[in-house]
Amino acid sequence: MDEHAEWLGDVYAKELTMAPSAYFKRQCFVSVECDEEPVRHVIDAIGDDRIVFSTDFPHGDSKFPRAVESFLQLPISEQSKRKILWDNCAAYYGLSA
Repeated sequence: MDEHAEWLGDVYAKELTMAPSAYFKRQCFVSVECDEEPVRHVIDAIGDDRIVFSTDFPHGDSKFPRAVESFLQLPISEQSKRKILWDNCAAYYGLSA
């Protein structure tokens, strides 16, 4: 997003005062399914504050009912797992952790 904004300048969004990635990091959440190992690269790129967990239930390719077990096996820190499974969801809904 930032590269595109730098390339086109302020043609479409003259009122923006921050890089598009800054708005994304401030306002957006992304979800990770239980077996998506590349999430570690997302964490490296944007941190773990805006990632939440999804089981993809009731789709046929869902890992439900063992989705959480599978997620806990991902090669990410325990702190990131806690944030993705609970803290970030609570923040999204305005609940206290």
